Amino acid sequence: MPAPPGPGYTIDHEVRDDGSVRFACSDDLASWPWLALDPRNPLVIQTQFFWASVGATRARQTRDDDKWSALTWTDWKCSSGPVGSASWGQFRDKGSDNQLSFEIDLFDAADRQIVAARGRGVVFRTRNFETWRDGAKREIKATGSAPADFVYADRALLNLSEREVPLIAPMTADRRTTALITKENGLPPAHPYFSGSGDHVNSTHLAEVARQVASLCRDGAPLRVTGGEMDMRRYIELGSPFEIALEEKRDDRVVMAVSQMGRDCSTLALTLGKL
Repeated sequence: MPAPPGPGYTIDHEVRDDGSVRFACSDDLASWPWLALDPRNPLVIQTQFFWASVGATRARQTRDDDKWSALTWTDWKCSSGPVGSASWGQFRDKGSDNQLSFEIDLFDAADRQIVAARGRGVVFRTRNFETWRDGAKREIKATGSAPADFVYADRALLNLSEREVPLIAPMTADRRTTALITKENGLPPAHPYFSGSGDHVNSTHLAEVARQVASLCRDGAPLRVTGGEMDMRRYIELGSPFEIALEEKRDDRVVMAVSQMGRDCSTLALTLGKL
């Protein structure tokens, strides 16, 4: 997506001689309500990755804010010890031309590493993104719009805070569920922790869907996400249900395949640690 206007979550950027960027992280809870969540929550991490990438590439003057970009793959690994909220981080750009490739590390105020991440993506420099996407949106409106009777899973089974909302249905006997993210439940003001262009289901949405699926697999028992991987191959449309098939379920790992209207879209995986 194009970068939103105005100041971002990362500040005080320092571009180093090797092209890497060190930055500070905002602690303004009013501006960034998701800071109230655990610093290793996948929703928090994916949101931070977006803003770290935007801030660093702006600082390096390598970002074109008029162009759409898309994250296509990412993985991350969290530290095992106690940590606080992110205080600073560093960004390393590994890409070239239209290809995005980066590494991001985040640290708390005591310089304890919270997470190390990698990501790849693409910049749509020649494609008329809005016109190209319009066809997919029209198809959803015609054939796959949200059912009025969609039933979400019990909040108690999803490890949700008071302000978070369910995104997935109950799990079936064949280890499948369905998610439904709309502009009403997946964007502010209805959901205080999500953000995005509103054009499609984004990586932060998918990270939270994966976390909710993992929680459902544990019947709501507390869980700690220690890392994850997301391979995103096709846009998932807002306002239309998408299917999630559990491919692997272990005490320390869950893997799920995501499809929408019969089309393969993404693979999501989370690693889980002991509390």
